[in-house]
Amino acid sequence: MKASPKSTVPTRQAILEAAYLLVQTEGIGRLTLDAVAAYASVSKGGLLYHFPSKEALIKGMIDHLFDRYHCEMEAGVPAEGDSPGQWSRSYVRATFRSEEQELKISAGLLAALVNNPVLLQPVRDYYQEWQSRMENDGIDPAIATICRLAADGLWFAEMFGLAPLEKNELRERVEQTLLRLSTEGKP
Repeated sequence: MKASPKSTVPTRQAILEAAYLLVQTEGIGRLTLDAVAAYASVSKGGLLYHFPSKEALIKGMIDHLFDRYHCEMEAGVPAEGDSPGQWSRSYVRATFRSEEQELKISAGLLAALVNNPVLLQPVRDYYQEWQSRMENDGIDPAIATICRLAADGLWFAEMFGLAPLEKNELRERVEQTLLRLSTEGKP
């Protein structure tokens, strides 16, 4: 199944979307430049113009995924009001909204990262920034960090199928507990 990029979608974006679709439908092992070019309906030369190597494509996918997640968190901060813990609450909400499709893509990208740990550096940089924001969120830094670690734990459990919480009452209660902790700023 090929991606059908629209003429309004820039070629770089169409290539990234095709790569995500390929990973999601066929698995990370099928991620080749030829396969992505076919999925994106571009020539291999066109793909190489934007991503000169498979490593550059994977880096582009990681950057795009984490940029999007970071922007979602940033966009959620104003909705939390100008109060202590607003960044922590936005982080929790964004993590609990992660879609199954995004988790599958993330799992595939993490599998790719095993082959080249250098590609983890931008991810480490994001997490370092997020942790710093947590520690300076106006609530007890330990509580903010617990909220981040718990939200990350949910994300990893869902990504790898490690006793993930179904979208039910328990999952909702866990989210509400983390939001309450980040609002009160104390155990």
